[in-house]
Amino acid sequence: MERRNLLKLLGATGLSLALPWAPRRAFGADEAYPGPYYVMINAGGGWDPRFTFDPSLDVEQNRLYTAVGKVGNISCATIPVDLAQMGLDATYDYDTRLLDNATFLERHGARLLVINGVDMKTNNHDAGTRAIWSGKLQEGYPTLGALIAAARAPEHPMTFLSAGGFDATEGLVPLTRVGSADDMQRLAFPNRVNPTDPENLELYHAGTTQARIEAAQRARLEALLDKERLPRLRQSMSELTLARARVGDLQSLTIPGDLVTIPGYQLGALQNNMRQAQIAIAAFQAGLAACLNLDIGGFDTHGNHDRDQWTRTSTLLALVDFVITRLDDAGLLDRTTVFVGSDFARGPFYNGANDYDGKDHWPIGSFWALGAGVRGNRVIGGTTPDQRARRVDPTTLEAVDSGGVELTVESLHHAIRELAGVGAMGDAFP
Repeated sequence: MERRNLLKLLGATGLSLALPWAPRRAFGADEAYPGPYYVMINAGGGWDPRFTFDPSLDVEQNRLYTAVGKVGNISCATIPVDLAQMGLDATYDYDTRLLDNATFLERHGARLLVINGVDMKTNNHDAGTRAIWSGKLQEGYPTLGALIAAARAPEHPMTFLSAGGFDATEGLVPLTRVGSADDMQRLAFPNRVNPTDPENLELYHAGTTQARIEAAQRARLEALLDKERLPRLRQSMSELTLARARVGDLQSLTIPGDLVTIPGYQLGALQNNMRQAQIAIAAFQAGLAACLNLDIGGFDTHGNHDRDQWTRTSTLLALVDFVITRLDDAGLLDRTTVFVGSDFARGPFYNGANDYDGKDHWPIGSFWALGAGVRGNRVIGGTTPDQRARRVDPTTLEAVDSGGVELTVESLHHAIRELAGVGAMGDAFP
């Protein structure tokens, strides 16, 4: 899609804020980064839009629900959180942890923009994941979080945090993995014997000894850097020098004392993602980071589709709800945009006739956006009864049966990049 058509198509959604962009190196910031912030949540494996906000009552496409609900302007599949049907242990309070579509919309529908009928142009997991988060099927392009971080806060060595998913930076910014809270404390206080215990201040080395060790490390790295002539290696070594010099910044990061704990053994991925979100939001509050990747897998449901796809979907909804709620509690929600996508879709039809069959790969999927800069309570695009993409009138944004423009990952990323101030795709990466 041409850029002018993109702006016509999505300008009214609030996803259009044109700002210049140019790649910049990270040199270390003297001031805390004040926002805006961006969270990218990946549903790994290919989700089923028919189970969320592009519902269908066709029994060949849906065997799980018999009515379509609607909250505001957004239609949804009406599937309850039923632990027995989802194969979850009823001993634990999983039903209070997970969310159904209607409850999610009641809480966040006013902020939610759903884009249906996005043509991913692929059924391949790796290519689809690259496409939805970089705007390109080909390898060699940076992910959205790295682009935004490079444009918004390139001077912060922790600007791009990732807990998984597609997080290629292509050298634009350093990548910081979001580990456990204990790992972050060890990084922040490397000289403490037990940095996870705030009451224990015992040190491995005296202050003067630790200073000499750090000075020797810096000198060795600088000497290696002086000898290096390959640009990419010089950049990586420069970033390592910067990161080591600013490890003390981590000491301003207050690790949450209420890290989520979910009893039992079946929602471990949700617990881990929630904890990683808590740590990342704390990094936002400390002015250390601009972007976060989260990843929750399990959507590749070639078998047991109705059970497993809905379990993962209700888990994803719970994660998005948690992120939005925590951002709100931290006073950051009005400065944060959340994007949710998947490598492609499932469907449209089951691959067998019994209850244990699944759905296979399908290129026509969906994308969600919530938060700052997004006008919610809206659905753009749509699909035909056999889940093919409908085109969109660029003036009214209504789905049409003829004429109009197609929704692709390229057009999607044009709009996102305008919002985030990183320019059009072709401006930086032809």
